[in-house]
Amino acid sequence: MNMQKLKYYWFYPLPFIMIFISLLIGPTQTLSAWDYLRWGVQAVFGTPYFDAEQFRLMQNILVNVRLPRILLTFMVGAALATAGNGLQALFRNPLVDSYVLGISSGAAFGAALALSLNWLSSNLSAFIFGVCAVALTYLFAHQKHESQTSLVMVILSGMIVSGLFLAGLTVIQYLSDPFKLQAIVQWTMGNLHQASWQKVQYAVLPIWVVFQKVC
Repeated sequence: MNMQKLKYYWFYPLPFIMIFISLLIGPTQTLSAWDYLRWGVQAVFGTPYFDAEQFRLMQNILVNVRLPRILLTFMVGAALATAGNGLQALFRNPLVDSYVLGISSGAAFGAALALSLNWLSSNLSAFIFGVCAVALTYLFAHQKHESQTSLVMVILSGMIVSGLFLAGLTVIQYLSDPFKLQAIVQWTMGNLHQASWQKVQYAVLPIWVVFQKVC
């Protein structure tokens, strides 16, 4: 086996190890990581470490709170990596990211607008404005007298569109009340505290389809 490839194989079990460690770490005052390990032993082998009520409480914390957050975090990371890989392949530049076309800035603006006005789903609004950012970038970069769009013009147009949406995001944050401002900042930082199994199910199909097409 090629030694160059072999040294990367240890990365494969790393996500499962991180998921296991993340399940045991959390802000609980009365339960330790050792308690959760004993819960796992009781769940698998039936060893009566805890009574039924405490067992259900720990099951709810691990299965319904922590595990969806952890899985959704890995899925979001995979989606961002796939998007970055696609953009880098498109521009043939390993330094390109989603800010080049204004996608991230447009999505952040759309989510902030939805959260401040409460008129649309933040995820849907982020998607719509992300697509609009790409369309504006292409519109600004396209020259009517040229048959092909210049790559330099695309990058410059993307920087302009990104700056416009970031300016709009700043205005929305300035005009929002403290509670909505907190929600906007948490969204832009990637807060996943509202993760659930339903959201995990919604994210699986589109991420898998895009992953198959890009990779």
